[in-house]
Amino acid sequence: MWKNGAKCAVCLTFDCDSDISWKNIMRRTGAVKEGEPYSPVVLSQGQYDYNVAIPRILRFLDSEDLKGAFYVPGMLAEERSELVKDIARRGNEVGHHGYAHLNPFRLSPEDERKEMEKGLEALEAVLGTRPKGYRAPAFDISPRTLDLLVEHGFVYESNQMAWDTPYVHQQKKGKIVELPFNWLTMDWTYFAFNFFPPLEYQSGITSQEDVLDIWSEEFEGLYDDGALMTIVMHPQVMGRPSRVRMLGRLIKKMKKKGKVWIAKPIEVAEYWLESHRSG
Repeated sequence: MWKNGAKCAVCLTFDCDSDISWKNIMRRTGAVKEGEPYSPVVLSQGQYDYNVAIPRILRFLDSEDLKGAFYVPGMLAEERSELVKDIARRGNEVGHHGYAHLNPFRLSPEDERKEMEKGLEALEAVLGTRPKGYRAPAFDISPRTLDLLVEHGFVYESNQMAWDTPYVHQQKKGKIVELPFNWLTMDWTYFAFNFFPPLEYQSGITSQEDVLDIWSEEFEGLYDDGALMTIVMHPQVMGRPSRVRMLGRLIKKMKKKGKVWIAKPIEVAEYWLESHRSG
């Protein structure tokens, strides 16, 4: 099924929300009223993204000779253009993650289109090319999103979870590949924590060894089924030293297993389209 006779495909993906998402959360939950300042402590959680976590993850990927995908809001690309350029220079994929990390499902049709196009323009201005992959902020899409993605030339999105392998959405104006994920293989499920109510994400902090066990067993099952494992990580969460070390142990298991294709999502999506032309 997979390239070069691999039995399983794996995508390492990173959602670079920075402090942009925390500002949205504080506004949406009413923690910050119009004209009030944001909590510096809460914002600092997201600032860890570009100060420490993304550079650490890039060094890790280089050390393992691996490439991943970093989904970047257009606003972050504007604010940290050199960092985003460095992600691409190292051979990683840069994907679309909105402009201001606004949930598409909560937007009007006009605002959703504006958010998508503004994000595209920002990424293209920094990188010189338009992204081919999309992950929605909050993994939430509207009934219009897929048509917008096809209209703007995207090859794939990674927001839904109906299958263990890629699948194709056939829209009126064309098709787009879905690279499914699951909450089970997302770091936020286990590690995200915020001290300050009424903000979201106070689920506690799970041992990285427990997560390693969960992800390892899921990998073994997906490997046996010849499926795709999409690991979704947020640098501000996964970029802690202990968790990067855990990811290294998981990668070691995968490499030892053999016949595992660890690839950028765009490579998986394009391969799927090529090998399933009649589908």
